[in-house]
Formats: sequence, structure tokens, C-alpha cells
Amino acid sequence: EVLEELFVQMSTIGVVMENIINECLGLPPNFLKEFNHDRSWDFMAALRYFPASNDENVGITEHEDGNCITFVLQDEVGGLQVLRNEEWIPVVPAEGTIVVNVGDVIQRIAVKCDLCNLSSC
Repeated sequence: EVLEELFVQMSTIGVVMENIINECLGLPPNFLKEFNHDRSWDFMAALRYFPASNDENVGITEHEDGNCITFVLQDEVGGLQVLRNEEWIPVVPAEGTIVVNVGDVIQRIAVKCDLCNLSSC
């Protein structure tokens, strides 16, 4: 029940973030809402990675998020990094915070709309 409620709340936050990103990118009203209207693809993965040690690293390998938005709930353990200008930058962990990662879909839309000055979006 707790995870189901967390999913509902995170989905609600996702819609709010979608609206904020839509406005910040200067997209036509409801563009992302209409683009991402099929909410059946929304999912939650409950993963917990322990800090790396001298003997092993049980984290996840470098990757890109192929979706619109990813929420990463933080604790005091570091390890999360973001790729910017070909450089991996550590995200300073702050327990109780949520990192909002803009995925590939939003990045591609932003680049396309920037190139076409929103004329074909």
C-alpha cells in the first residue's frame, strides 16, 4: 500500500514537472501533456545500491535515461553522477531530497524545438 501511494504521489509530481518543463522550454501549451498522454508507461523501480567498497561496486553502470523524467530519491550516500559536456559530475547527496533527471526524450525535444524555433512543434 505504501509503494502504491508513493507511485500515485510521484506520478502527480511528474505531471507538475512536465508542465514546468513545458513552460520553461517555451513549448506550445500542453505540448508535453499531449506528447506523453499514455500514462500506462509510467513505472516505478525501487532499487537500492550500497556504497562501493575496495572489493566491489554494486552500483549501476553509466547510462542515459531514455524517458522524459526520472526521480532519484537521495540518501546520504553518494555515487550518482550526471554527464554534462562530456564530463561526469558528481551529484552531492542530500538525504531526503529528490533529484529530477531530465531524460533523453526531453533533451531531444528541446534541441529540435530550438533548431526549428518552435515553428514545427
